[in-house]
Amino acid sequence: MKGYVNCLLFLSCSLLFGEQTDVWLLEDDTSLVLPDNEPEKLVSMTGQLYLHTIDKDPENESLGKVSYWVLKMDSKSFEIACTTPVRSAFQSPQSIRDDLQCYELELTGNYEETWLNEHANHTITLSGYLWHAHTAHHHTPVLMDADPWFKDISPK
Repeated sequence: MKGYVNCLLFLSCSLLFGEQTDVWLLEDDTSLVLPDNEPEKLVSMTGQLYLHTIDKDPENESLGKVSYWVLKMDSKSFEIACTTPVRSAFQSPQSIRDDLQCYELELTGNYEETWLNEHANHTITLSGYLWHAHTAHHHTPVLMDADPWFKDISPK
């Protein structure tokens, strides 16, 4: 289902902005665009694991809080985040480096919650697939999911 929703999001952006979508979103830098004929790259990222908790709406605390896992990347992992091509690239290497949370990598998807809780505030290495933030709901410029962002949804 996630792959289907992501595909619809990408198609909606493409239709809304036309063929110039990639150029507009990437500041004329296409170095992080993964070619259609290449599979997403499984990467290993190392850093300190933290659980961030914030207000759902900073102007209205009564709406409650939301928590998300973040890997504060070491320098090698940061370079991987800044140079790995992804599907639907919404960042450039420079836009990642310019972001205030550039060394943080939000974890999404199917990571084992119990394992994450047991390893909070420790240096860990996780494998996954990188993808780029494209809404205000994403807290870091690059995120990592346990599964590929775009699964093959073609009919078999």
